[in-house]
Amino acid sequence: MTTIPTTSPDLNRQAADGSGPRGLGERLRHGLGLLGPRHGRHALPAQLLDTLALPIGDDGVVAGVDAEGQPAVLGINRPTPYDVVLIGGLWTAQVLALRSAATGARVAVETGRPQAWMQMVHAMGGGQNGLSVYDVGRVPPQGASAGTPVVVVRDCGMRPPRGRVVSGPWQSVLTLLPYLSPVAPRLLRQARLAGIQRVSPDEAAELGRTMGLTRTEVESLPALPDGVTLWCTDRDRQYVLTQPTDAETGLLGTPRRMD
Repeated sequence: MTTIPTTSPDLNRQAADGSGPRGLGERLRHGLGLLGPRHGRHALPAQLLDTLALPIGDDGVVAGVDAEGQPAVLGINRPTPYDVVLIGGLWTAQVLALRSAATGARVAVETGRPQAWMQMVHAMGGGQNGLSVYDVGRVPPQGASAGTPVVVVRDCGMRPPRGRVVSGPWQSVLTLLPYLSPVAPRLLRQARLAGIQRVSPDEAAELGRTMGLTRTEVESLPALPDGVTLWCTDRDRQYVLTQPTDAETGLLGTPRRMD
């Protein structure tokens, strides 16, 4: 009589490596889950690791393109207070507000000319989709957080009063000045980022002294075309051309320095 063995070398091996019924039961009892498909290991020589790099740029609002035609990004949504001053036109400020809202930020506009912003409010759903307009001095606390960053746009004329709502964690403030005003030096000293559009030669000379611009940069400011901004930080300078999308052109018109 032939005796059927209760185990075999193959079954013992399966039990040991967890691939057989007994090993599978042990894995399930210990919470290890099912075995996945068996594939050969993927290996890459160390000298080829750089080929895995992904072309990911900066995170923020696309302000336009630089001199090389590459996207120029403003990192407005930050975990630290961030103040921006734009000496330029309403059109550029409104484009930046639209694009900030498109990145998920809530935009609060403090303005003495609410009628200039109402078309945007209506286009974005009557203030329910990320953009609200307030009278000067009437901006309530916004409750900014990492999940709901806020951009406050201050369109308060040549001499904006000190704002009740200031920059803070995840809340940036962009102050629009149509021209260089007596309060501009103070605001520029406080700002982490400044944008300058076309100004008069006298204003350009004053900005050169205040911001330490080069002679070439000072001479370029009175001749900047519509839609071009010189963005400045403590260490960097960059000319940026803001090119509107079809939707932005339909809503705001073509780029312009004056309104």
